[in-house]
Amino acid sequence: MYILKTLLILVSVAQVYCKSQSLDAIGNFVRKYRESFNVSDSKFDQNSDVGLDIYHFLRKYKYPVETHWVETEDGYVLRMQRLVGGKNGVYSDKSNKPAVLLMHGLLSSAMDFVNCGPNRSIALMLADAGYDVWLGNNRGTTWSRMHKTLDPDNDPEYYDYSFETCGYYDLPAKIDYIIEHTDQKKIFYIGHSQGTSQFFAMAALRPEYNKKIALMSALAPVAYMTHMASPFPRFLAQYLELFEFLLVDVLQFHNLLPYSWIYTEFAKLLVVIERTFPQVKELSAITMFLLCGFNNKQFDRDLIPIILSNSPAGISTKMLLHYGQVIRSGKFRRYDYGVVNIKKYKSISPPEYNVSAITAPIAIYYSQNDFFAAVKDVELLVNQLPNVAKLRMIEDRRFNHVDYIWAKDVATIINEDVIATQNKYIPAEPPQDNSANTIFGKSVLYPIITMFLTVLLYQ
Repeated sequence: MYILKTLLILVSVAQVYCKSQSLDAIGNFVRKYRESFNVSDSKFDQNSDVGLDIYHFLRKYKYPVETHWVETEDGYVLRMQRLVGGKNGVYSDKSNKPAVLLMHGLLSSAMDFVNCGPNRSIALMLADAGYDVWLGNNRGTTWSRMHKTLDPDNDPEYYDYSFETCGYYDLPAKIDYIIEHTDQKKIFYIGHSQGTSQFFAMAALRPEYNKKIALMSALAPVAYMTHMASPFPRFLAQYLELFEFLLVDVLQFHNLLPYSWIYTEFAKLLVVIERTFPQVKELSAITMFLLCGFNNKQFDRDLIPIILSNSPAGISTKMLLHYGQVIRSGKFRRYDYGVVNIKKYKSISPPEYNVSAITAPIAIYYSQNDFFAAVKDVELLVNQLPNVAKLRMIEDRRFNHVDYIWAKDVATIINEDVIATQNKYIPAEPPQDNSANTIFGKSVLYPIITMFLTVLLYQ
C-alpha cells in the first residue's frame, strides 16, 4: 500500500505541473542546468538526433514527408505522416505503390517507427523498398490532439476512449482515407502492441474492414493478457478500482503523461549527464527491462535520449483501465462499465471480442521474453484466428516487447522478414493486352508494312 500511495503522489505532482505554468519553469530550469555544463543549444551536437521531432528527423535523413488530416465519425481530427518516397526521394514518382499503415504502441507515436534511422527503422526500410508508407497517430497523442468541438486541454469528454475506440473509429477513417488517396483496393497494416489490440477490436466489431486488408503484421500482439509479466500493469490490475477512484473520481485525471517540450530538454540534459556519469544509461536500461523484458544484448542505450525526445506521447486513463480489466478478467473483451453494462451491452458482463470473425490474413510475430505479449496468451489468440498467414516465434529467447522496434538488429531479425512476407501479398499487376501482337497487330503488320513502303520508295 505504501508503494501505491507513493506512486499516486508522484503521478499527482506530475499531473499538477503538467496543468500549470510550473511546467515552463521546470523546463527552463532543466535548460539552464544543461547550459551550466557549457552545452547550450548552439553548442549541442548538431549531428545528434536528440530533440528532433518526426518532421525534422525525416528531413534530416532526406525522406520526403507529407501531412494528412483525417476526421473520424465521432469528430476527432487525426494527423498522419506519409512517406511519399525513400531516401533522397527514390520511388517518389512511382505510381500504384502498395500502401501500408503503421500503428504504434501505448504512450507512443509514429516516431517509434523511424527513430532508429535509415536501414534499421521499419518505416524507412519500407519506403526504401518502394512502399507508400502511412504513419498513424492515435487520438490524444502528440500529433492527434484536435476535435471538431472538444478541447483536449479543457474537456474531459475528449479522453473518453480506449483501444476499442481507436479501433472502431480511428482505424476505419485512416484505412478509407488511404484507399481513397492511393487508388488501392487493399492496404497493408503493421501494428505494434496497442496497434494490434485496436486492429483486433476493429476487425471483430467492423468485419467489413477485413476485406480492405491485404495482410496484417502483428508485432508483439496484445489481446489476451492473463500471463503477462510486466510488474506495473499487473499491479494496476490488482488495485483497479482504487486506481480508477483516485485518478478519475478524486483527481480528475483523464489524460496521463501527455507530451511536453520538457521531455526534449530532459533528453538533451540526459546526454550531457551521461558524459560524466555513464551509469545513468544503465538506470534507464533497467527501467525499460523491468517493464518490457530483459535483453541487454539488443538494447541500444544511445537511443534512449532520442526516444525520450518524443515520448511519452500521452494516454487516456480509460485506455489504461481497459487494459487493466483485460489483465484481471483473463478475457479479451470490451470495456467494463459496471452496472451500466446492461444499458450499453444488454448483458451484465461486457461481451468478448469475436476474434473468430477476423478474416484478414495475419502474420504473427511473438517472443518468449515479452513481458506484455506472453507466449501462452498469443497462442490462445492464434488458436481462435481463422486466417493466420504466418506464425513466427523469434529465435532470440531474450527478445522483448520493445525490441520489435528498437533492437540493435531489428532490421535483420524483424523488418526484412515483415517486408518479404508482405511482398508475397502484393496483388499481381494485370496482364498486358497483347492483342496488338497478333497477326493483325504490330509485331507482324509493322515489318510487312515497312517492307512494302521500302519497295515502293525504291521503284
